[in-house]
Amino acid sequence: MVLTRDEVIKEEILTAAQKLFQQFGIRKTTMEDIAKNICKGKSTLYYYYCSKEEIFDAVVHKEMEEVLGKTRQAVDNAASAEEKLKAYSVTKIQTLRRMSNLYEMVRLEMLENPPCHHYLHNEYEEREINLITQILQFGIDSGQFHERLFQQMDIMPFIIISSLKGFEFNLFSKKRFSGVENRIEAIVDLLLKGLKNNTCIPA
Repeated sequence: MVLTRDEVIKEEILTAAQKLFQQFGIRKTTMEDIAKNICKGKSTLYYYYCSKEEIFDAVVHKEMEEVLGKTRQAVDNAASAEEKLKAYSVTKIQTLRRMSNLYEMVRLEMLENPPCHHYLHNEYEEREINLITQILQFGIDSGQFHERLFQQMDIMPFIIISSLKGFEFNLFSKKRFSGVENRIEAIVDLLLKGLKNNTCIPA
C-alpha cells in the first residue's frame, strides 16, 4: 500500500517521538526535539498534532495496534482453544517485551495522569476482553471447555486478563524476562485446568 505524503510525515513523527519518549521520557522530550529528529520545523508537527500529549497518545495507539494485531494473528493461527489461549498470552508478552521501555513509560504516565489517558486503557482492555471472549466461546462450542463456563462469560474474560496483567506488571517492573515463556505457559495451564474441569467456575 502506497502512503500519501501526509501519512509518511505522520509516520516519521511517531517513529521519532517513540524513540525519544523511550530514551528521555515524555516530560523531558519537547516538540522541538521531535522536529529536529526528523529535520523539520515545529510548525510541521503542529500541522499534524496539537501537542506533545497528542503525539504520545498516537504513539501508544500505534503500539497498541501492533500488540493486538500480532496476538490476534497468533490466535487465528492456533487450532484448539487451549492453543489459542496460550498463543494469546505468549505472543502478547513477547511483543510487549520488545517495547519494554515504552511499556513501563506508558504505565507510569497513566498512573500519574489517569484522566488524560484513561480512554486508551479502556479501549485496549475492551478489545482484549473481546478477544478472550471469542476464545472461550470457541472452547465451549467445540466442547473443549466446560459448558457451564457460558454462565460466567460476563466475568471470566476479565478474570483471565486481570490474572495475566498481574504477571505482566511483575515481569516488566522487575525485568524478570528469563524463562518468561515457560512461566506464562504454566499460568495458562492452571487457567486451562479450571476451564476444562469446571473447578474455577462457580455453580
